[in-house]
Amino acid sequence: MLTDTETLRTAGYRTGIRWADTGEAIRIAQQVTGHGDVVRQPWLTLPSVAALVRRPALVNAVADVIGADIALEGGFLLIKWPGADFRVPWHQDGAGDGVELDPNRSVTVWVALTAATAANGALHVIPGSHRLGYLPTRREDPHGGRHGRALTTVVPPGGPEPVVVEVPAGEAALMDVRLLHSSPPNTTDQPRVGLNLRCVAPGAVTRRDGLKPQLYPIAGPSW
Repeated sequence: MLTDTETLRTAGYRTGIRWADTGEAIRIAQQVTGHGDVVRQPWLTLPSVAALVRRPALVNAVADVIGADIALEGGFLLIKWPGADFRVPWHQDGAGDGVELDPNRSVTVWVALTAATAANGALHVIPGSHRLGYLPTRREDPHGGRHGRALTTVVPPGGPEPVVVEVPAGEAALMDVRLLHSSPPNTTDQPRVGLNLRCVAPGAVTRRDGLKPQLYPIAGPSW
């Protein structure tokens, strides 16, 4: 049987990280709803998120992958409302217009405040795609949504079929920052509320403008 770390290394993701019971997670979701569909760096403005990112279950899961010194490089609170044309295209978290993360010293945590299901826009991932490294990107085509043209990754042909990663409320998933993932719109009658956290160890972030990255430490003595 694979260990949790081996599962992440082989498939590029792992699930089953319990950080709160269902009722508490939903109460937090209710507290943070109403601040916009996408709230970037929500730990700076929402006290309940600032407390959540330091939950021992989340910190310990990340520490198992990148070590005890952990900071947030970026992330966002994302709410998919019923019926909204809110889809997230295929992409990799670790490379963007101005930054690249060392995959050996970084990991994404996807936190479910409400249950993420196949019907309400849960993540779709391509298992093992992190082993392809960082791939070329482009701006997505317009699709009528309200969230602009996101940076998307060109998915190579001939790979494994995508799988849906359902995450119950109060649980989280870890993803390699190179893992290809996307998510469709919410087709249910209830909002889907999730939190994406890009966690890094010291030295993990390279900015293409040469400036020092702005990090938010959450654990460890090295910051």
